[in-house]
Amino acid sequence: MPEESYEERTEQATPRKRQKAKEKGQVARSRDLNSIAGMGGIILVIYFAGEHFVNILADTTAGILGFRYGGDIPEVMRVAFIKAAEVTLPIFMISVAMVMFTSVMQGGFVLRPLRFDTSMLNPIQGFRRMFSLRGLAELIKSLLKFIIGGWVVYYVIKKDLEILPTLMAMEIEHLAETSAILIFKALVIAFMYFLVIGFVSYALERWQYERSLKMTKQEVKEEHKEVEGDPLIKSRIRSIQREIARRRMMQEVPKATVVITNPTHIAVALKYEEKKMIAPKVVAKGAGVVAEKIKEIAMKHDVPIVEDRPLARALFKLELDSFIPEELYVAVAKILAYIYKMRGRL
Repeated sequence: MPEESYEERTEQATPRKRQKAKEKGQVARSRDLNSIAGMGGIILVIYFAGEHFVNILADTTAGILGFRYGGDIPEVMRVAFIKAAEVTLPIFMISVAMVMFTSVMQGGFVLRPLRFDTSMLNPIQGFRRMFSLRGLAELIKSLLKFIIGGWVVYYVIKKDLEILPTLMAMEIEHLAETSAILIFKALVIAFMYFLVIGFVSYALERWQYERSLKMTKQEVKEEHKEVEGDPLIKSRIRSIQREIARRRMMQEVPKATVVITNPTHIAVALKYEEKKMIAPKVVAKGAGVVAEKIKEIAMKHDVPIVEDRPLARALFKLELDSFIPEELYVAVAKILAYIYKMRGRL
């Protein structure tokens, strides 16, 4: 059996394919980097407002234990809920903002219509996703990251852990301060570790994303045809447009005042109305067959034909429907005067 032809994807993705991928929500994003951004938001809040939040929690706890809020359990629960929200909401909002900012920085804004996928409700499909080779690989990767991360944190702060047996002998203020320092240090170390993991993960995601978008040379050609149009069709359209323009131009020849020729290769038709136009205007021009057609129509409608090679070449360079420049006024005026004289108008 003949082997199927296979063309390697060696071409970089075109802007159109990138836009289509983005519209489908396919962008290079690292979940690890998003997660570490959320963790970074928590660390920032703790660093700048941690003491304030601890004081709120300590004061609330003291108030509950000291019956400051009375003995009504619903009222106590309401106060505890409000105080807890006062502490957790800023942490949550800043963490979410950091995650959103990091996500946008990685792949920009991606808006796509919501679609309800019924396959997500299928438990069999769910188990297949959980226990597939890809799911197993992700699980192993996550376990390794956390195991290595835990070991790194322990290795860095193990000297600080030697003071743990002495914590019981400390006063409550020193105990809280020392514990907070140890916890914050562990958080910062874990953050730095997972930040490195996040950047490595993003680099891998970016590489896989660019690789998945690569195109074959045939795909690039087909897309170019879709965007620019089929060259044969475009050529046909241009041909039709030229024909329409030529017909419109030929309709102006009978109205021309004079046709100036080369004498055989070039023909330029000029129109001049003394009281309506500031100068003679080029209403038709052509070379070769078109020039012959202009002269034929001119003779049929008694439009004078004058041979003047230098003037014909100069006029041929002008745009259609444009007035002649001042440097040609004298030459054209002589021809018009000659025509008017022949017609008995002078």
